[in-house]
Amino acid sequence: ATRRTGHRSVRGAPAVVLPGSALGGAWLSPPAATEAAAGYTMDLYRDGAFASQETKERCVGGALQIMTNLMRSPMDTSVPTQRRLWSLAAKLHGPMEHVVGPVGEARALTTLGFGRYEVRVYRSRSAALAAAVTAIRRTERPAILLVWWGAHSWVLHGFRASADPLLHPGATVTGYYISDPWYPRVSTIWGRSNPPDTLDSPALLAHSFIAWTRPDGRYPGWDGNWLVVEPIAPDGHWWRFA
Repeated sequence: ATRRTGHRSVRGAPAVVLPGSALGGAWLSPPAATEAAAGYTMDLYRDGAFASQETKERCVGGALQIMTNLMRSPMDTSVPTQRRLWSLAAKLHGPMEHVVGPVGEARALTTLGFGRYEVRVYRSRSAALAAAVTAIRRTERPAILLVWWGAHSWVLHGFRASADPLLHPGATVTGYYISDPWYPRVSTIWGRSNPPDTLDSPALLAHSFIAWTRPDGRYPGWDGNWLVVEPIAPDGHWWRFA
């Protein structure tokens, strides 16, 4: 199947503007996914959407900036906007979070008008990835994976599969399109980060997408599970086991 990237046409009403920033603009329609004898490909990435996180600690700001750039036009990769996104997530983070994390990301995206996002908790990696891929396909919006035991955020914006997972739930996913705000840094634990819009193998996801285990305290309901900041249909719940 052929990979589709690049600029996307405008659709719908403008997103909510983050006070004091240029964030906002028009919603974008996703590029057409492709289906061929070789399988099914969907990738929401657009050239120029990537933003590297400003500091080693603030992946939330970088991930949110990539997410918003994939869903609106014009794109904004400026540091001041990334700081404002991080601050919004910090303001909205959940009461049981010891640091800014997935609840802040989900609430920030929802507050900014990019559709409803929720923290979804899964008891296995395979279930989390299957749900994330299906959600991206259904809503045509990207998701965030909480990788590195929950310490870091990757933007998942596409995939390759043996068939359309929305029509064929048993389809095999052969690759995941990831943009890592850590890039171009090198981690002493995880190694060199991949460039934006890299097609990661299931094996690489298994190496990095590890069950939530944080040293800063206990997270009832999250510990030992896999978390996704997931685009949700209007009838979803705030966060739940799936």
